Order: sequence, then C-alpha cells, then structure tokens
Amino acid sequence: MRPVQSAKPVKAGKVLEAVKSVKSVKSVKSVKAILSLAMALYLAVSPAAVPVQAADEPFVATVEVFQQVMDNHLSKPSEKQLVQGALEKVSKLAREAKNVSLVYSPEDDTLDELTRRLSEWSAKAKLNDAILNRAAIEGMLSTLEDPHTMFFTKDELKQFQDGVENHLVGFGFRLRFQNGLMLIREMIPNSPAAASELKKGDQLQGVNGISLRDKTAEEAYALLRGEEGTEAVLHVYRPAEKRELQVKLKRAAITVPEVEGQLFSGSKVGYISLETFGSEAAFQFRDKLFQLERQSPPLKGLVVDLRDNSGGYLSTARDIASLFMEEGLLMHTTNRNGVEVQTWVRNGRDIDYPVRILVNEGTASASELLAGALRDHGIAQLIGTKTYGKGSAQQIVPLSDGDALKLTLHEYFTPKRTKVDHLGLAPDIQEEDYAAQAVRALHSLGVDRFRLAAENGDTVVNGIAFPAVEPLFKQDEAGNWLIRRAVLSSLIGETKAGSEEYVAVHPYLQTHPTLQLAIEQESPVLTYQVR
Repeated sequence: MRPVQSAKPVKAGKVLEAVKSVKSVKSVKSVKAILSLAMALYLAVSPAAVPVQAADEPFVATVEVFQQVMDNHLSKPSEKQLVQGALEKVSKLAREAKNVSLVYSPEDDTLDELTRRLSEWSAKAKLNDAILNRAAIEGMLSTLEDPHTMFFTKDELKQFQDGVENHLVGFGFRLRFQNGLMLIREMIPNSPAAASELKKGDQLQGVNGISLRDKTAEEAYALLRGEEGTEAVLHVYRPAEKRELQVKLKRAAITVPEVEGQLFSGSKVGYISLETFGSEAAFQFRDKLFQLERQSPPLKGLVVDLRDNSGGYLSTARDIASLFMEEGLLMHTTNRNGVEVQTWVRNGRDIDYPVRILVNEGTASASELLAGALRDHGIAQLIGTKTYGKGSAQQIVPLSDGDALKLTLHEYFTPKRTKVDHLGLAPDIQEEDYAAQAVRALHSLGVDRFRLAAENGDTVVNGIAFPAVEPLFKQDEAGNWLIRRAVLSSLIGETKAGSEEYVAVHPYLQTHPTLQLAIEQESPVLTYQVR
C-alpha cells in the first residue's frame, strides 16, 4: 500500500465534503476543517508495512497494534504506557456498559500481563473479544496523544481510502462550516444534490428531523452518512429567500473531481482549486495548469487554492511541486531515532510567472508541505490565515483479517527547516475574510480591474465564485447598500482598522472615483480600477 499523510483535521469553519463516508475529523476553525476527516500522506515503505502474525488468540489485534506502536511510533512509547492505557479503557468500558468493576495493578507493564488480564476480564464482564480488542487498542492509542494514529477495521479502511481518493457515497454537496453554520458551498456534478432544488448558499439545519444546531462536524457527518440508495430528508434554510424547505435525497456513489480552475475574467491570472491530494490529483492539476498556460497571451500569474485541503499522498505533492520547479528539496523528515531523510523534486520544470497560494486553518498535511516548499524556493507567497499545523507523516500498516493501523512514523520540515507540526505556516499576507483573500492575491499579482458581485450566496470576484457564510452586500433600513468591510478594504487597499462588519458603500464612492456601484438584475455590482 502507499504511504499517506494523515487525514483531514477539522476546525470550525472549514469546507467539508458533506458526503464522505468516513474520515478522521480534525476540528477546524475555518474548514477545507475536516472530519476536517483526516487524510494521510503516504511517505515511505518501512518495516512496519509487514503484517504481524501474532499467535496470542483471541487478542491478536491488540498484540499486533501493541508491537507496531512499540517498534515504530515516532514518540517511542513505553511498554507500561500502552498496557496501562489499554487496561484503563477496558476497565472503564466494563464499568459503564456492564456495571462490572475490573481491577488491575499499576505494576502491569508487559504485553503478557495485558493479554492475561483481557482473558480474565472477557469472562468476568461478558464482553466479546471484538469489543475488548477495540477498547484495548483505543486505550493504547489514546496514550500517544496523536490523533493521526488510528486503528481501522477492514470496512473502515476502505472508507478511509475512498475518502482520500474522493470516492464516496452521499448526496453530492460540499459544506463550509463557519460561525456555527453549515453552508452548502458547492454541488458535485451529476449527483443527487445537483439534480435537486438545493442551491449554493443554502444552510443545512437538520437531517431526518434531527437538528444540526450545536453539532460538531463529526456528529453532523454521522447523520449525513449512509448506505448507497438510502434516503434522508434535509432541513434547509435559504437566506436569499428567507424561507425554510425540506428536500428528500437519495444517497449515491460519487467520484468528486479533485481539481477545478479557470482564468479570472479580464486578466491573464489563472485560478486552480485543489480539493485533495489523491492519486489522480497531480494529473488533473497538470492538465488544468497546461490548459491555462496554452491560452494566449501568456499566463501572468497563478492563484492556487489550498484552503480546507487536508492532504493526501506524498507522491502527489511531489508531482505537483515538479510543475513549478525543475529540481529542488521538497522536505526534510526525521524518524523516532532522529535520522533525517531528504525528499527531492527531480526532472520537473521551472515557471516564469508568480504564484499565490490561498491557505487557512483547514490547510493541512500535504497542503502545508507543498505550500511550504514552494514558498521556501521563492516560487509562491501564502495569503490567508495560519495553516492547521500537521507536520507528521503516517503509514498504513496492514494487520490480520484485513484490519489496518495508520501509524505516525515521521515528522517533516520545510526545505528551510521550518517546523510545521502543531504550529502551522504563517501567511505572508494575513487576511481573515474568505473572499478578501482572493482579492488580495489578485492585487499582489498586479491585477488592476475588479468586479465584485453576489450570486447564490457566493461572493464572485472577477468571474470566480467563492463561498460566503455572510452575504457580500446588505441594505440598511433606509435602503442604502452596505458591503463587507474586509472585502472593501482589501479592494481599495484601506489599511486603517475598523470594527464594523459592514460599511456603507456610498461614502467610498465619493472618495474613490474609480469605485463604482451598479445594479444589475436587481443585484449590486461593485467595480474598481486601480490607479
């Protein structure tokens, strides 16, 4: 199997794929945050990739995981640490599920003592072996304080791999989690959602009568998941029409494109959004990039959107990096013994135009790796907010019966040895607002003409739509048009701080002659010419 970098971490505000079957979730503050669902960057084949043939039945899974973690985990855990963690978890399970007290000694510190206790407790607490194995494994892994090391059953492994590859069962829309809201930000082509009355900008409020208010990303996705062909009733609020509606959808198997892109209107600046680092992403990215480059006149700049992208395969990150540099260091990795290995890009190609990479709290793992490498080589600048901070790399280790362990083996650093894990990458240009990030990127690339509009809940910047939890424009009680301050400030280069979320457009029209407001099809459109 191929090494992967850990799945999407989730934070509040991240764009999440609302139809993925299973993903490890990272709590995201802004999301593309994931279930921010964790994705793994597969690094290198190590001795850990060979299944252990354990003879200690019926707790073979516990023994296998114990041995793999002891021999390979980056943190070098102690034997006692894992044993005590397993016993504590099983004891707690028996107390809560069966009201049975299972006592163990603080001196239990060997694998033999662990399996002996489990054998004794199996009969005493009347817990089956599968439950005991799972509890013991979860207890061991909890002591690592590493959310990216996790155990998968055979079915869970398939779901995880499908998530990395963007193969999933669901309704066919993507969500953005922000400010406690779940906003439908995109419909996947040829999906049940795309064929329904749902629209971009709708707020998902419930599933089958169960409210999603105050639900975590994990809880929301648990309600959205289901088998192919099953139905659910979605409870939706549409802000544009100020009404609620219920939509019945049937879940279907869906393959989601990993790359989307086009030129910003009125310029020779390209835009490419990368959803994941799956096995096809590098090919899709290459094809889209070459398509943009073939147009005449030549490309003057490129905006790469890695917001809410939680990672994927290392080979994909390296292949995409090779589209920007002929040769160069991609990263440094160190293992549990401090041994350092360098990963290089070879046989690539150089580019002659500047690159801007949009990042946020949902930019994780392979996304941080690519962004850090291109910045260190002077190819790109980062615009947005600090990234998630997942600088560790995992490998899928096959176990007996088709189960698997995703195990942290390495920590990685950027070419200039910037530490990423638990810290993230600070952007070169700090900007909180999602649409304003795109405006600042265009400004930094020399774009001097802008057209901002609102469409289906999105903010449209020079022809490209970006999801927005709050609308770009509002009207006050007197009918005057207001605009989000962050977007306007980024547009006109205003540096003074302001606390208002929205400001009146009219005063700025007086002070900035090239700023113009028009009404098209009953909706405001703001244009601006940089002097």
